[in-house]
Amino acid sequence: MALSLLAALALLATLAPTAAALPDGTGAGKSVLLATVHDGSVRRADLYVPPRIPEQRAVPLLMVLHGLYLDPGSAEASSGLDRVADDEGVAVVYPQGLNQSWNAGTCCDTASRDGVDDVGFLTQVIDLVQNVQAIDRDRVYVAGFSNGGMMALRAVCARPDVFAAAASVGGTLQSGCLSTAPSSALLVHGLRDSTVPYAGQRYSTFLRTALTPVPTAGLILARHAGCTAVRREKRPLLIVEEFRGCAPGARVSVVSVPQLGHRWPNTQVDGVNGQSIVWDFLSHQRRLG
Repeated sequence: MALSLLAALALLATLAPTAAALPDGTGAGKSVLLATVHDGSVRRADLYVPPRIPEQRAVPLLMVLHGLYLDPGSAEASSGLDRVADDEGVAVVYPQGLNQSWNAGTCCDTASRDGVDDVGFLTQVIDLVQNVQAIDRDRVYVAGFSNGGMMALRAVCARPDVFAAAASVGGTLQSGCLSTAPSSALLVHGLRDSTVPYAGQRYSTFLRTALTPVPTAGLILARHAGCTAVRREKRPLLIVEEFRGCAPGARVSVVSVPQLGHRWPNTQVDGVNGQSIVWDFLSHQRRLG
């Protein structure tokens, strides 16, 4: 066994899956540090379980992925999804990308360059959560911001047998859909986003890749889900494109926010409740097949 793996296993022994309680987002629920070795690297995730949820009760699981060079704490703080967990009785887990990046296809950074198996890691995280809290396997969702949103889309495209639906905020599709089965996905994107532009980018010097236009990503996902039409609706502060005629149980939507830049939208700054948009979409989906 390689020395690096021995060191990883030694570290893992100090980070048992049900180990230390962490400061949580609301002060009311239970936070647990999860850790495992995946492909020779120690990987971690922070689990939040709302108060008064019995460990034996199977609850929905929402996985939330941080942006490039960020961490689980930033995803927990910016998304506001711990509050959704409290209100809806949902377990939320915040995995850590290797070197603070996710392999979402052509993006991003070392995870993409080194071909890290992040889809496999995220699937493994679900099993880690199951050791702590019973979960409803038909209601496992993945959401993320920026590179994390790209990773969420890749995960649901690759494993619709695992993830019931994905939500990308400030991200786009940077990979093909490896599974032939349909999947459900939501894209939430600001029209003022200059980091991952809504209209795409021939080459991003920051992310070192071409970036797929968000409308194109929506169309690719819609075709993959068997959708045949789209309905466009202008709402206060939002433009919603809802694809129709999709495969039974599948759903694809694109929500554009004209005044939003590259950030998770929140009511105080943007007048748009990002966590509600994300959870309203995800919570209606169930694992297909």
